Amino acid sequence: MQKFIPIFPLGMVAYPGEQLNLHIFEERYKQLINECVQENKSFGIPPVEGKEVLLYGTELLVTEVVKKYDNGELDVRVEGTGVFRILEVIHEIPEKLYMGAIVTVLDNINDRHMPTRERLRDAVNELFALLDIDKRILPEEQAYYSYALAHLVGFDLLQEFELLKHQSESVRQRIILEHVRNLLPSVRSVHDIRERARLNGQFRMINPPDGI
Repeated sequence: MQKFIPIFPLGMVAYPGEQLNLHIFEERYKQLINECVQENKSFGIPPVEGKEVLLYGTELLVTEVVKKYDNGELDVRVEGTGVFRILEVIHEIPEKLYMGAIVTVLDNINDRHMPTRERLRDAVNELFALLDIDKRILPEEQAYYSYALAHLVGFDLLQEFELLKHQSESVRQRIILEHVRNLLPSVRSVHDIRERARLNGQFRMINPPDGI
């Protein structure tokens, strides 16, 4: 499905199902957000790399206006609803300060693969344990499980963007699994170094090798 949406380019990747707290201070985006609230319409956040607007993004709805300031600035809570691909960026819109885009809305293919999901869960749990991260993994049955993990596993912006482009949940999970598996050896090494440093100078009982 093709449609027009206002866009709010940012140097970050937002994902479907993700909730964000945004402070809106630029005039063009105050206009955009106020219109979205008044007309109950969505807007898009495409990531920006350098000065380039990347051609995939996430559609979002304003779920709450948390605070309005006297100068017109806003604190708002928004939630991602889906992914789009930009067909054309419209830089100037009559009577509008913000940009817009003609986009194609992409379907999420919820084709979860149980063995991959289980391996991903185990790998991420090991990563978090090694890093002493007390983070609860969201329920695996949720539609956007891969997106819920994507900000937590050390992706840079372009890696997060590449994940956004894939419509298949099973493909996204495989990408994250491969990334975490590549991370684990170095994280294990750092963990071992940290443990040796922690034990340095302490009295330890060390058993000699058998037969010596």
